[in-house]
Amino acid sequence: MSETRPPMKRKIAAILAADVAGYSRLVAQDEEETLTRLASYREVFQDFVAKAGGRVFNTAGDAVLAEFPSAVEAVRCAIDIQESLRTRNLGLPADRVMLFRIGVTIGDVVERAGDLLGDGVNIAARLEGIAAPGGICVSRGVYEQVANKISVAFRDIGAQEVKNIPQPVHAFVVEMKDGEIARRRPPEPLRGARSRRLSAAGWLMTASFVGAACGALVLGLVWSGKRPQPGREPAPAQQAAATAPVAEPAKPAPRGPAELYRDARAFEAQGDAVQARRDYLALAGLGGGWIDPLMRLAALIRAQDGRADAREAFAQLAATPGGPAPALVHALQFEGEERRRRVEAVAAAHPDYPPAHYLAAGEASAERLAHQTLFDARAEAAALERFLAADAEGRVSRHFLDASVGAEWLDRARARKAALAGRLTDEATTPKVSFTPSNSGWSLVIAAPEAATALWWRLAGAGDLVTTGATAGVDPRTGRPAPNPVAQLPQGAQGAIEVAYDDAAGRRVGPFAIAFEPLAELRRFQRDVLERYWTSWIAFGESGSDNLLYYTHLVSYRCALARVEIAIDEGPFAALPLPACDPARAAEIPAGLLPYLKVGRAAQAARVRLTFHDGQTSAERRFERRR
Repeated sequence: MSETRPPMKRKIAAILAADVAGYSRLVAQDEEETLTRLASYREVFQDFVAKAGGRVFNTAGDAVLAEFPSAVEAVRCAIDIQESLRTRNLGLPADRVMLFRIGVTIGDVVERAGDLLGDGVNIAARLEGIAAPGGICVSRGVYEQVANKISVAFRDIGAQEVKNIPQPVHAFVVEMKDGEIARRRPPEPLRGARSRRLSAAGWLMTASFVGAACGALVLGLVWSGKRPQPGREPAPAQQAAATAPVAEPAKPAPRGPAELYRDARAFEAQGDAVQARRDYLALAGLGGGWIDPLMRLAALIRAQDGRADAREAFAQLAATPGGPAPALVHALQFEGEERRRRVEAVAAAHPDYPPAHYLAAGEASAERLAHQTLFDARAEAAALERFLAADAEGRVSRHFLDASVGAEWLDRARARKAALAGRLTDEATTPKVSFTPSNSGWSLVIAAPEAATALWWRLAGAGDLVTTGATAGVDPRTGRPAPNPVAQLPQGAQGAIEVAYDDAAGRRVGPFAIAFEPLAELRRFQRDVLERYWTSWIAFGESGSDNLLYYTHLVSYRCALARVEIAIDEGPFAALPLPACDPARAAEIPAGLLPYLKVGRAAQAARVRLTFHDGQTSAERRFERRR
């Protein structure tokens, strides 16, 4: 039987080939360390290739081969990789530096079982051999596709004879300057530039630049001239020319904050993350306290390198003089409670820096928290109040280079503060307590104004707070056992009761003083029962030749009543005599009292009207006799 071969697919692709310069020497010096570092550097390749939409299809030995659907993304990826690896090598001895050479071409390839074969792969490998260690060499076809889309400088090295390729390959190399990739500044103005994922190495490659950025950008001057040959005196004219003052090249005018910000955003829009970060850093070095450019810089680093790298970058910035803005943005690179703690610490340390209060409010907001407690809502409202007060004093706009960002912050602060106002009234934030009498005394029922994990109470000034305990059920808002809302008061308790609760975050809120006057609470409770269960006020019955009208219910709840009036059929109302209220035996029927009236058999209905203890009158209720 013939062997079944995997199907082949032909396509055009951009191919990136890379290998380590001097790999054999590195292995001979320290095999284990070299292999470990190679694995780490290959992870850099995998990360950047994936972010650029490509895939690594071969990693034989020290080589890496990757394909991309676009020559632009392939070259951008190569630049990002070289810049990232260059910074990783900064702390290594010169003889242990691991540098990759990278070649990029676009051409026809054959795909078989995930691997790629053909001239495109071979030419990329040959271009990689031409590239300098740490450099990038591309074919003419790639150069023509990317030259106007990527702000790096290329140098034409002409047609190159390469092994096993019949025709010379016209090649270009990415220019290097002092070990870094040389870049072209974007045209002014930049409009419609294609945005992309930004360089992952932008922050680290500028680590040595931070110190200079915190002062001023220093531009090197290039001097030229001829040195006299040894043993030969220059002619007088030559000597005069040699000693004449040499005019310095004109220095570009220093850029101010607005220009730096404009340029940084232009580079950002073009996809030149490294240059954008340089300008953002230069802006940070001016120490003007502007918050919006630093937040944009942090977003760039997070998007490309991840939150951990952004945290490290801003830790370095926060360590340099420049006001609270870098420290505040550094705090934002953390997550959860740690982030909130750090932001609030910056706000506390710099109370005159308004952006810190706005961002501290955000950390306590419902947008940030899975469940915003009243404690959080109060913290948010207080921070917003400080931010808006600073605006009233004219101290907010100065901290924004983009005025629209500052205006948006102010609009949101006003809207959020207004939304919180209704939630933070005394009535809405105080626990509700009701008292219920029983034969054994009084019970209090506590209703917290928000999700609670524990309820507490005590008689005012009577020792520590006492928990009410927990029920068997779980409160879905907290995921913890629901607190028992009921507590039994001791006999004879009166005066103030203090209650407190633990919120969803476990913070103790209170105590709150609640007045407890037993007679007033008894009247409130009995009136509530009478109003809700009015159908039980009276009932018709029979005894011998008479109809009886029972009013036992009214007698049992007489402490809430000042007067009871009853009318038979359509007759006039007459007052019903009630025994006096005895709070100690409120529900008891006094001995000897017959709680009914005798009415004739002709009576078909009765009407009842109550006057409560506070003088208010109930609705008239009609009760029909049942046959």
